[in-house]
Amino acid sequence: MLKIYYTAITVATMVEIQCPNCEEDIELEDGVFGLFDCPNCDEEFIWKDNDNRDDFSNEQIDHFPPMPLGFKIIFSIPLILLLLLLIAVLFLAIAFSGMSGP
Repeated sequence: MLKIYYTAITVATMVEIQCPNCEEDIELEDGVFGLFDCPNCDEEFIWKDNDNRDDFSNEQIDHFPPMPLGFKIIFSIPLILLLLLLIAVLFLAIAFSGMSGP
């Protein structure tokens, strides 16, 4: 019986950059970013993606002010009462289900 084998061939595109420390040419895989060691000078450097991405800080994100304590109390009281009502109904349902008539 013949066995069929599949071979996957992937080709990584490379980009050539200059080390910011020694200015020697380095080949990196395209689309890979982060912290690298230069093979020429053994110094670390960071390679970032500068295409179509703008750095932004937390200051540029709209933050909503926290809800005042009074609103938290006012909105939590009906929820607590509803929870107590559900517990009471459950308790009464269990109590009356145990009482069977003769």
